[in-house]
Amino acid sequence: MDSTRDRSWRTLSNWVLGWLIVIVILFYTSQAILADSRGPVRLVVYAFSTQEEVLTQEIFPAFERTWEAETGRDLSLEAVFGPSGTLAAHINLGAPADVVLLSNEQHLNWLKVGRRVRWEAEPVIFGHTPMVIVTRPGNPANVAGFSDLGRPGLRLIHADPGQSGAGDWAVLAEYGSVLLETGSRDAAETQLRAIWDNVCLLAPSARAGMTLFELGAGEALVTYEQDARLAQTRGVPLDIIVPERTIVAQHVAAVVDTNTTQAERRAAQAFIDFLLSEAGQSALAHYYVRPVQPEASHFTALPRPFTVIDLGGWSQAYATIVEQLWQQEIKPRLDLEPAGQLLSTNFS
Repeated sequence: MDSTRDRSWRTLSNWVLGWLIVIVILFYTSQAILADSRGPVRLVVYAFSTQEEVLTQEIFPAFERTWEAETGRDLSLEAVFGPSGTLAAHINLGAPADVVLLSNEQHLNWLKVGRRVRWEAEPVIFGHTPMVIVTRPGNPANVAGFSDLGRPGLRLIHADPGQSGAGDWAVLAEYGSVLLETGSRDAAETQLRAIWDNVCLLAPSARAGMTLFELGAGEALVTYEQDARLAQTRGVPLDIIVPERTIVAQHVAAVVDTNTTQAERRAAQAFIDFLLSEAGQSALAHYYVRPVQPEASHFTALPRPFTVIDLGGWSQAYATIVEQLWQQEIKPRLDLEPAGQLLSTNFS
């Protein structure tokens, strides 16, 4: 009899204890949800180097005002800027980005392979900029297009395709401008090799390449139209040459799925939506990023632009032109001058 009573008591005690545990879990879960839905939000944005001015000076303040007015919640934005490929590598290694703005879709694919971004997520293109050539004032090297960059003796600065999205885009521009004109891969490869025979300095990013040019290195630089025009507004003496055939770089944004809480995800998606809004596109255009809808643009039309799709898309173009041709065949033959001293002098 006593043993039966003891078993019944233990069963009741276990039942009560179990329900108490469930109630405690539900209470703290609900508190966490309430805190996540009402408290301040911190958003970390990783973005490639040339977007620093437009984000910090215009996009971030405008988005903070919009978010706080619509949600009533405080928002703090933090940013990390650097070469697009390097940022993607850091995020795959665990860097705490909630939103990432990358120079090209290939770097977004790296995040998908690393399971930081859902594989089925469509790339969100938030702006365009063509690849151009920057020369000294008056264009003393008499450069009219990419073919002129292969003339013997020219000293060329270039972003590193191993780290920089601008480096990738420039290689595709230098190769594709001939391929699409002649249909000959041999001619395209010949031009690319000739151009890279003249590369004297390799910069880790588009912005670092412009810094080297500002410091007096080289006679020409291949870079984004956006960064070239930003440099002009800072008073850097340079000429901008828009080749008749050039590639239009398409920049992409994504939410880093593995790093975001529910509240951060909502803010991250709202941030990307803001980039595509009229206010966001206007701010980007003010800093020389061409809008997603080119018909709404006040920018000068390009003579004969092309995109990565014309080269077979990123998977094909990156594998055959950047990895196989540039990394395996051209890069090992480079004879470069040290750039570290010039850069350290500028930033010391």
